[in-house]
Amino acid sequence: MTEYKKKPVSCTEMAEFKLGLSACYGQGFPKRSGTLLEQFVEKYPASPIRKEAYSYLVIHYYPGRTTKEATNAFFNKLFAEYPDEPSFRLDYASSAVYEEDKDFLDRAIEVIEEVEPIGTSYFVKTKAELYAKKGDLSRAEGVFGSEYADNFVAGTVSVLTDYAAFWIQQKTNLEDAEKKLLMAIHIDPLDSSARQTLAGYYLNESKTDRALAVYGPEYVKTKGVGAYAQTGYARFWISKKQNMDSAAEALELSLNPESKTDNTLDRYAVEQAASLFHQLGKADRALEIYGPEYIQPRMNDPIALSSYARFWATKKTNLDSALAASEKAVTLRELSDLNRGYHWITLAQVFQALGRLEDAKKAAETAIEKCGGFNEDYYKTQLKKIQDEIDKKK
Repeated sequence: MTEYKKKPVSCTEMAEFKLGLSACYGQGFPKRSGTLLEQFVEKYPASPIRKEAYSYLVIHYYPGRTTKEATNAFFNKLFAEYPDEPSFRLDYASSAVYEEDKDFLDRAIEVIEEVEPIGTSYFVKTKAELYAKKGDLSRAEGVFGSEYADNFVAGTVSVLTDYAAFWIQQKTNLEDAEKKLLMAIHIDPLDSSARQTLAGYYLNESKTDRALAVYGPEYVKTKGVGAYAQTGYARFWISKKQNMDSAAEALELSLNPESKTDNTLDRYAVEQAASLFHQLGKADRALEIYGPEYIQPRMNDPIALSSYARFWATKKTNLDSALAASEKAVTLRELSDLNRGYHWITLAQVFQALGRLEDAKKAAETAIEKCGGFNEDYYKTQLKKIQDEIDKKK
């Protein structure tokens, strides 16, 4: 026995495989031929390197290199033997990009559409090229258009940022980590994750000026920076207890209609801004943006109502409005019954903040009854806290 790429094979098997590869590339043979590899895959149906042998053999059956019938017969057999191997279908499809035969083109499109999307630009580009060759540019745009490119850029930035964050955490390879973060910022100047990671690194190195240069007032006022990034910026600087004026300005910018994106002024973004205003000691501003006027038009949205009520219960203020919202939430229909417990435990927390402990206890018990086992341990913990507070007051 011997090994090929850590796979155990017999020496005879290895010799025949190597001879087949040599014949494929015309090394030591008068002309290139796939015959020996074809004999190999037939002779060794259980070989651990049979699939690899096929991967070399496909080059002899590309459209245009043999008859149409031979090519289709070979690839149909290959697809049947390896139905879950996308690379063989991609081999066939990509070869059709350079062929003029309409039948091959139609078959190539059919084959590549059978493949689950592969996370490579080559797969997507091949698919788009086939559609374009067919004259269907709208379908090409659908798979290889601006949305794909934007997502690809975002993925690249994310990988660079994750790489750098890992090495910064290990406190080694720091020069390259810094270089990769600067590269990510260059690729997508509006992305906040790379900037925040780099700013954190600079602050740990007592390089405040550099931190502010990459993630300071100029960045947060840049056109295109959305509310989510602006609240993240504020949270970062508030946690560092630095650059506080700019943090407050970022929160105001996050509420500006010009900062709107699909997720800008939703429940989460406004709640985050209100929470950060509280941390800045601006409770009045928090109440202004996330108080009764905010919740009134959302009185039929149970999730919004409970999130609002829970927020103010933790702050122990605006409790009358929180109670009204929470009491309404438990009466509304929900898409998922699993949320019923969440609404009732929120009501319990509002009652607890108001000092109405017996009502809080009843609401917590109802949460356990309604939750269907979902988050039940958490609800029981909350019930125990309420009971402990009742016992303490006796």
